[in-house]
Amino acid sequence: MPKPRRRVPLPQPHDALFKWAFSQREHAVGLLRAALPKALSAAIDWSSLRLEQGSFVDRALRHRHGDLVFSARIRGKTVYFHALVEQQRAVEPLMVFRMGVYMFRLWEQLVRDDPALKELPPIIPIVVHHSEAGWTAATAFQDLVVMDEAVRPVLMPFVPRFELRLIDLGGGRAGDLVEQALTALGQVVLWCLSVAGDDARFEREIERIGEALDEVLLARDGFAALGVLLRYLAATHERISAEKVGEILESATGSKAREVIMTWLDEIEERGRVEGRVEGRLEGRVEGRMEGQARLLRRLLTVRFGALPASARARIAKADEATLSRWGVRLLTAETLDDVFGEAPRAPLSPRAAKSRVRVRRSPA
Repeated sequence: MPKPRRRVPLPQPHDALFKWAFSQREHAVGLLRAALPKALSAAIDWSSLRLEQGSFVDRALRHRHGDLVFSARIRGKTVYFHALVEQQRAVEPLMVFRMGVYMFRLWEQLVRDDPALKELPPIIPIVVHHSEAGWTAATAFQDLVVMDEAVRPVLMPFVPRFELRLIDLGGGRAGDLVEQALTALGQVVLWCLSVAGDDARFEREIERIGEALDEVLLARDGFAALGVLLRYLAATHERISAEKVGEILESATGSKAREVIMTWLDEIEERGRVEGRVEGRLEGRVEGRMEGQARLLRRLLTVRFGALPASARARIAKADEATLSRWGVRLLTAETLDDVFGEAPRAPLSPRAAKSRVRVRRSPA
C-alpha cells in the first residue's frame, strides 16, 4: 500500500488565498461590486480601481486577520475600501471597533503622506467572515457603545457612527452578497474559505461550484489557479489525504483537471523525498558530531585515568550530546572517574585542602 503523500503546512492559508485572488484587479472588482450596496456600486468608476500598498492590521494580530486596501473614484473624488479576511472561525465581538482603528490608521497615513490635506476621503470597511454558525456580533460601531436609553438622544452626537460591510460565508453561502457579480475564481475562492476545515461540507458541496471551476480552468492562467486552490484545500483539510483532495476536485471538473492534479501530487511526493533526505543528512550530522565527542572524551579520560572500565564506555556510548558536553567540562577539574560521571560536580576544595593535595600528589615517573 503506497504511503500517503506528505504535505507542507501553508502559513496563514486564508490570508494567502484571499490576497492571491483579490489582489488581481478583475477579481477585486467582482468582490467589491458583489459586497457593496447596489446604489453605491453603480456610482463607482470601476476603471479607476487600484490596489494600495500597506497593511493596517496589528502585527500581533496578523495570524487572525489579513487585509487589502483599494481606492477608486466616485464623481472625481477618491474613496477607499479596506477589505479584511479573518483567519479564525470564531466571531470577534469587537470587530467593528477594530475596523474603526484600522480606518483611522489609514486616514493617519494619508495625512502623513500629504500634510497639506484639508479633507478626508470616505473609507468603506469590509469583513469576510467564515464561521460555521455565521456572524453574531455588531456590524455598526454605535451599537457597541452602551448608554442609558433615557440619555441616548443627547449622547449620540458624541459617538462615532459607521457600519462595516459584512461578507458572511457561514453556512456555505455568502449573506448579502450578489454572487453573480463575482468572477468565477472569486466564487470558488469564497466557497473554499466557507468550507475550510469542514471535510463533510467540502465533499458534499463540491458539485455546487463545478461550473465555476470549469470556467476557472478555461481562463488563461486556469491551471495555475487550480494549483493554488489545491494547495489551499489540502492545507485546510488535513484529515483528508492529498490523493482524496485531488479526487474530490476531479469529480467536479472531470478529466480537464487531471493533469494539474497529478502534477501537484507528484510535487508533494518529491518535496517529501527532498525533506526526508535533508532530515537524514541533519540526523547524520548530529550523530557524527556526537560520535566525535564520545571518541574524544574516551581518549581524554584514558590519558587522565588510565584504561576505562566497560561500565564507563557503556555510559559514554548511551549519552546524549548535552551529557557528553557536561562530562567534558567536568573532566577539567575531576580527580576521579566518579567526579566526571557523578550527578553533581564535586564541591570545590578549600585553599588548604587544595595545597595539601598538591603536596602529596606525585608526578608519574
